[in-house]
Amino acid sequence: MSVPTNEIEIFIVLITTVFLLAPVTLVLFVSQYNQRKKRHSEEKVMMQQNYEMEIAKARVEVHEQTLQTVGADLHDHIGQLLSLTNFTLKSVDEQKPDKTREKIDSAIALTSKSIQELRLLGKLLHGEQLIKDGLSRSIRYELDWLERLGKLRIEYHDNNPTAKSGLDANKELMVFRIFQEIINNILRHAEATVMTVTLTYLDNMLELQVTDDGVGFDVAKAQAISPNMGLFNMQHRAKMINGNAVIESGPDRGTVVKLSVPYDKITEHDAN
Repeated sequence: MSVPTNEIEIFIVLITTVFLLAPVTLVLFVSQYNQRKKRHSEEKVMMQQNYEMEIAKARVEVHEQTLQTVGADLHDHIGQLLSLTNFTLKSVDEQKPDKTREKIDSAIALTSKSIQELRLLGKLLHGEQLIKDGLSRSIRYELDWLERLGKLRIEYHDNNPTAKSGLDANKELMVFRIFQEIINNILRHAEATVMTVTLTYLDNMLELQVTDDGVGFDVAKAQAISPNMGLFNMQHRAKMINGNAVIESGPDRGTVVKLSVPYDKITEHDAN
């Protein structure tokens, strides 16, 4: 049985079309693939640049926060101690030897207290040196200073203070800066009397929770009114290090901030 000529011609046209279109399709596919690959590469570079900029910004903010703390402590606390020491020594009356010993002892005690405070202040200055001291100690130094203000009763729970966090130094810096932002919000807005800080090391996750008994607020309303406020910054920075920041609050029921950041599992060898 013979095949009609027109069907043969149609078949030849189809085959020819396929052979002609195949290279074009392949070229288009390769071109689109290369474009997607280029865009992906550009996005990775941009993400890395944004991350490095955010780290640099956090480092500057930690430095500025530390200097503000040091300045306030020198003026409000250590300055008063030294002034009181000076006043005590000037009040020594050689004509009253029975009181002289008492005042000298008092001046010595004030001087010792000033030295202790300066040492604590030195530790606070090193609080930003997270590579050296670690996240837990940096938080502890910050809380030590905060306790001296006498405005809050502070509870700090670290379930494994000798463990390494598993985060690199830049991520620890970001976590510490987020922690500082939480503290600033509490001091400025919460009107709290008690604050609880809990640092937890899980197998592949670091969790930081800060709770206060302050006045609280409507989270959704606050974010809608001022989307660029500290709450947004905390959540943005958490995402930069593949973490998550959850804020739970309400009028007259305090605030809870939960920060979770993943890291490589810590082995017993690494923790030693």
